[in-house]
Amino acid sequence: MKQKFFTFIGLSLFSILGIFGQDVQISGTVTSMSDGLPLPGVNIIVAGTSTGSQTDFDGKYSISAPQGAVLQFSYLGMRAVERTVGSETVINVQLEEDADQLSEVVVTALGIKKSRKSLTYAAQDLKSDELTKVKDANPINSLSGKVSGLTVNRSSSGLGGSVKVTLRGNSSTRTNQPLYVIDGIPLSNNSSYQPNNAFGDFGGGNRDGGDALSLLNPDDIESMTVLKGASASALYGSQGANGVILITTKKGKEGSFKVTYSSNLTFENAASLPEFQTEYLGAAGENNAWNGGKGASDDHVEDFFNTGVTAINSVSISGGTEKAQTYFSYANTSGSGITPSHKLKRHSLNFRETAKLFDDRLTANANITLSTQSIDNKPVNGLYFNPLTGLYLYPRVGGDSFSNYENTYETFVPGNIHPQQNWIFQEDIQQNPYWIINRNQSDDLNQKLITALSLQFKVNDWLSFQTRGSYDRTINKFEKRLYATTEATLAPATGRFIYRETEDTQLYADLIATINKDFGEDWNLSANIGTSITNSKIGEGLNLDSGVNGGLRVPNQFIVQNFDSNFANSFTLAQTLAGKREQQSVFASTTLGFKEMIYLDLTARNDWTSTLSNTDNNSFFYPSVGITTILSEAFELPEAISYAKVRASYAEVGNDLPAFVSQPQFSAPFGQGAFIQSITSVVPLKPELQKSTEFGLEAKFIDNRLGFNATYYQTNTNDQIIPISTPTSGQGLTQTFINAGNIQNQGLEVSINASIIRNDNFEWNSILNYAVNDNKVKELRSELAPDQDEVILTDAVPSNINYRYIIKEGGSFGDIYAQTTERDANGNIVLAADGTPVNGGINLVGNANPDWTLGWNNSFEYKNITLNVLVDARFGGEVLSITEGYLDERGLSQRTADARNAGAVAGSFVNEDGTPFTGTVDPQAYYTAVGGRQGFTGEYVYDATNIRLAELSLGYRFKLPESLFIKSANFSVIGRNLFFFHKDAPFDPNISASTGEGLQGIDLFSQPTTRSLGFNLQLTF
Repeated sequence: MKQKFFTFIGLSLFSILGIFGQDVQISGTVTSMSDGLPLPGVNIIVAGTSTGSQTDFDGKYSISAPQGAVLQFSYLGMRAVERTVGSETVINVQLEEDADQLSEVVVTALGIKKSRKSLTYAAQDLKSDELTKVKDANPINSLSGKVSGLTVNRSSSGLGGSVKVTLRGNSSTRTNQPLYVIDGIPLSNNSSYQPNNAFGDFGGGNRDGGDALSLLNPDDIESMTVLKGASASALYGSQGANGVILITTKKGKEGSFKVTYSSNLTFENAASLPEFQTEYLGAAGENNAWNGGKGASDDHVEDFFNTGVTAINSVSISGGTEKAQTYFSYANTSGSGITPSHKLKRHSLNFRETAKLFDDRLTANANITLSTQSIDNKPVNGLYFNPLTGLYLYPRVGGDSFSNYENTYETFVPGNIHPQQNWIFQEDIQQNPYWIINRNQSDDLNQKLITALSLQFKVNDWLSFQTRGSYDRTINKFEKRLYATTEATLAPATGRFIYRETEDTQLYADLIATINKDFGEDWNLSANIGTSITNSKIGEGLNLDSGVNGGLRVPNQFIVQNFDSNFANSFTLAQTLAGKREQQSVFASTTLGFKEMIYLDLTARNDWTSTLSNTDNNSFFYPSVGITTILSEAFELPEAISYAKVRASYAEVGNDLPAFVSQPQFSAPFGQGAFIQSITSVVPLKPELQKSTEFGLEAKFIDNRLGFNATYYQTNTNDQIIPISTPTSGQGLTQTFINAGNIQNQGLEVSINASIIRNDNFEWNSILNYAVNDNKVKELRSELAPDQDEVILTDAVPSNINYRYIIKEGGSFGDIYAQTTERDANGNIVLAADGTPVNGGINLVGNANPDWTLGWNNSFEYKNITLNVLVDARFGGEVLSITEGYLDERGLSQRTADARNAGAVAGSFVNEDGTPFTGTVDPQAYYTAVGGRQGFTGEYVYDATNIRLAELSLGYRFKLPESLFIKSANFSVIGRNLFFFHKDAPFDPNISASTGEGLQGIDLFSQPTTRSLGFNLQLTF
């Protein structure tokens, strides 16, 4: 009986094993979850065996495995997936991107790819979807709040405007914009014009000439890597003092061709306007609302602005074989701003071809990018050429209506052959807003061409050579037509025509040898040595202007041939010479790794630059050294700590001299037969030198679900390039430059990322970016200029606007000085005998830079639904509103109405002799003294703290049948700058009057910030 029982058990087990031992032929398709396209080259392994397969060109595979076996699907950059073999013969799999894997390799200086754990400095990167979920016409705006230590200030010129990016604070009296590098090649990003005072020039006003970055197609960007400090950017030498932003663009991938179409449509409206009063009127013939008595008026300001519309449509084609891949894209951006007649059109083409030749030893990469952009009537800020000046200062005269001036902005007067401007009164700073829009027209045209070729030859497993070359050309054209009867300060009686054209070109080439070799089991050497040359020409072009005093022979005929030759001394016909610069460099970098645990990083660069001619220095050397230790590899850490790393680095980088600074500049005034030397260098000059030290700690916890990255840094930028006045000595010399000064920045950056919830149906990821920076001007004086303790970046005092933007020894970059009322020790305003405030002089009233910044980005995914929320916050700092001062002076602000209703100005006051003031302060007398052009500008300073909902995206990913020609479809509702959780200032503190140096934190009839709401559709075929 026992023998039969064991025989039965044996036969049963044999049968069961026989069933599981039967191999099943499995086939299927592996696709990407993000776009539904097939993935070639996916590895499929039968777990526990050596049996494996790989997907083909169309993502298809076939493998034999027994029932009950586990198939493991893996692909670089994707999360691995396991499937158990059952009775089915078809197993289709979708793989999704693994952020942890993608972040293991990072692009660094000169386009060199490194393992993230080997980095000895701070670098933060963003992938394409993080930049395009809530798309902006200028992709750089999408960085705000997403990178610690990086601040973005948008120009107030609205749609098509430029941006100012600052990394780790301002450090230079010249420029603080980072270097932008596309696919390893530096980008020429010069702005043709940026305002630097209250008015701008009398030809263009405070015009924003735009920048090259705004011409980029956001959908062409694969990723951005931000190299924040000198250690990260040391290989760029005299170009790297302000940090570097590396932009990697998309290229074709192996596999069947896919077509991606993206459509983004948003609607914008004014999000922040001054608070106007509507209960007091102005008297006839007066430019204020003080003397017309009580009476309701319409709020014409809000009615003036339109609903802006921006449409960004792009299509790309990508694919190829194992040997050659192609990427082509076209993007069209069209929009209208909130200001009437403000329109933008942009076209972008990008073609890229990648090929592998000679048994895959040679990789060739060629691309061409062409962008063209036209903007009609780009808004300006400031007092002149600005429709908001007249719009805001319209005095609300009884019996008169602002609507009368909309359709009748011009009228015909008997005896005149051309129409004349119709406005309530004459004043140099303002005109009929609709006259400015229709009869002070401007056109901006920007064109950019970038061509690049890269060849990489692999000699063997550890040695390769790469050479790259590029040609970068930017053309900017500006035209302004001022019709007859435009305000006489700006144009003569017959009108005025202005045309400006500039061309910037840059040629770049480099040659780099790369070594990557293991020595035994413990050591690895990764080294690069190379040379580069950059040749640039900036600002070559034409400047044509019929002038303020001359004008046109025939009114309103805007051609150069119509310039009035009777006023040749008044018009301008000039060719501008290019600022030429050539830089030749050699560089090397070495990373020595021990057991993937300790890494030593050394870099060196030597620059020879043409801007050093006529100086005692023909070149400069820029070194860096860094070390990092992976603590989790070196020590046994608690189980909760998945990864830990410490790093330290020191570097020296520079900021090159501007063209012509070390060479005499000449001018040939009209009617004089000789050149006059105006600017020269009488002392040796050298580039600004920044010395930087940083320490960092990185850690991951709970199986990499929680990440922490902190960096402390200190930078000292010495040898600032400072202009000083020079006695002419009869030779025409007016100015020279010296090296002096030391500006220090020290701060802390912290990034925390967490995968809070992750399961089959729901995922919640959160990223927090925090940064604090302390800026000090340690020194400005030098032996050559012992009394030079300040540099004035913007001076509006000569224009009677009474503020200055000053870099002063002992102060901080961004300090704002303005005229204030005199106050006693208790802060009470001192009043003169006539009841108006006593002048307290020009004093420090604030600093335009925030004390600390915070960005909090959350992404939620439930099945096919996604939600992304970005909160962007800045704490501290001050801003100044000249607009509010003007509104007070004219009696147009709600503040003045409240005071009139109360019968007196609220506040604490004392008499000039120090005795308590017991009377009442008359609102009209007080505000006409405090506000306006010659008023106490320092009384209009506000806390710049603001917290906003910066981005919102709610999307749905559609599940589509495999047989459908549409492979994937994603639809999302998007919003940008939707509302403020907190804001003290009467305008958006993050909007700048200029993206140059000197007008941050200043509101001078600036265009209001906008909120946008719309949708995005993405289809893949």
